Amino acid sequence: MGSPLALIEQYPDIVQYIESIETKIRIKWHPHLTERAPNIEIDDVHRLAIAAAAAADAAVVVEKDDNKNVGDDNDDVVNNKNNTTTTTTTVSLVHQGLKEFSLQLLPIDQSHFIHLTKLDVSNNELSTLPGLATLSNLQVLCIKRNWFNTLPCDIGTLKQLRIIDASRNFLKPNNDSLRFDDLKKSLSHLETLDVTLNQKCRTVDHRSFIQKSLLPQLDEIKVLVTIWQEKSNVEHNCIGSSAAHRDPTLLRSQLEPWGTVNLRRRLVRDFGMEPTDPKVVDRAGVMYLLLRCYYEEGMLELKKLGDDDEDVVVANTNNSDNDNGGNVNDVCSNEHLNLGIGKRHTIKIDGTPVREDLRNELLTELRDWRHNDKRGGSSNNRERPSINAKCYMILRAPAVVSPSNSSSGNNENNDDGTTVVTKVSRREKRRHKKMEGNVKLWNLALRAMKETDPEFATRCSEIAVTYGFTGSPHIDRQNASPFYGLALGEFTEGTGCVNVECSPRIVAEMNTKNRLGRVDGRWPHWVGGYDVEREERFSLIYYDTMSAYETPGPAIFKIPMEC
Repeated sequence: MGSPLALIEQYPDIVQYIESIETKIRIKWHPHLTERAPNIEIDDVHRLAIAAAAAADAAVVVEKDDNKNVGDDNDDVVNNKNNTTTTTTTVSLVHQGLKEFSLQLLPIDQSHFIHLTKLDVSNNELSTLPGLATLSNLQVLCIKRNWFNTLPCDIGTLKQLRIIDASRNFLKPNNDSLRFDDLKKSLSHLETLDVTLNQKCRTVDHRSFIQKSLLPQLDEIKVLVTIWQEKSNVEHNCIGSSAAHRDPTLLRSQLEPWGTVNLRRRLVRDFGMEPTDPKVVDRAGVMYLLLRCYYEEGMLELKKLGDDDEDVVVANTNNSDNDNGGNVNDVCSNEHLNLGIGKRHTIKIDGTPVREDLRNELLTELRDWRHNDKRGGSSNNRERPSINAKCYMILRAPAVVSPSNSSSGNNENNDDGTTVVTKVSRREKRRHKKMEGNVKLWNLALRAMKETDPEFATRCSEIAVTYGFTGSPHIDRQNASPFYGLALGEFTEGTGCVNVECSPRIVAEMNTKNRLGRVDGRWPHWVGGYDVEREERFSLIYYDTMSAYETPGPAIFKIPMEC
């Protein structure tokens, strides 16, 4: 049986529907972008500039040669390959689309390997460098923007190595990944270890640990780490300490869940801007440029600072006035843009209705859960504090333990081959106790899912039970697949919807009141407004963190009926 189709292949009509709307809006403001622009980054710009300069220099040399007199005696430059006296010391395999490395890829004769002092294989898809030990005089190794989760296994044989640039990979601050023992034992000349923009090497403690792990042999080494907390503390780099503290109506808040790399890419691919240099333009600068693009396309509404809420500066609709900045700079400060209301194109979708009698049973059970300390429904129970909710409780599906996963001595095997867990952790005991108090709620919720999507019901690993959930733009990065949401209670129809970004210029509102709506939480999403102080809104959020990972496709899985 073949692998299941990717989400983008399962729902081509949805993908086409979203792309058609996105393209129509994009070419209105950028007629040349009939398709998204290629993903060009600042490294590409630098590489092309270097190539252009080299080509220009070569042209000058050719012109000089052409102007020589036939009788001139000039032994300064010998271009004949067989007579050359220079030796290549640097090799670049940048942006070659390489997934595997081989010494045969090096554009030099094997006899010259010993003279190589710098190897640059950045911007590829490499995870190993077999044969690296042959380059015994290497002083600089650049492997940035690849897929390395460990430094190359032969790194310890390069005794002349001074600089390792391993930025933008998947390295971790431990010996298995960074090979501390090899570095200390053999690389006495090592001056710089660059692991910036590795997601797992991201704190002051990580940097200190790496430095201490290289002592005492490498006591003067410079360890470069991107301290994400320090970056987020820079003014305007991030707003709100978490999703719970962000106003979901602000476009800045809706974009905040995206990483900076993704936002830089959006500027280039979707708004036709030049790539930004991370060394010059930080996250705050990227956000400023991006919000200004939205403002110029009429998708961000500015408030006059200090005025009443109803006093609004209407978003620009004539981009011709703003081609060179125009008067936009007069009103588009960071503060103005960060407080701009999102006005992206919105599509409205209804989830699948849940039958009334089952809804009523669920609502009765939820009302009993609310304020019941023993069942976890009190306002003191917020198991996910980064989300703005009066109560947030997570129920996990009863564990299914297979013989291969069981730990010897802790479990007993039945005659039928199943395994009985005889020893569990305190955390598991708390989970079991919580489930015992809410088993009826779990069963009712799962029954509703079975009637809507029986396949997903078999792999639903958790259900979040919430009351007063509002706003909180975020991405559920731990999810293995799209999730379902169901909202119940006495709140106004058409409010409290699940909002999800579908593309840079499109947001969908999924109506989940008395309905099960499916969206992909790996896209930024949040709960739309309702009267949270006066109205009653419960929600059940069904998700899966245990199954095989499905690559994200469309953010929604239905097309509005009117379309």
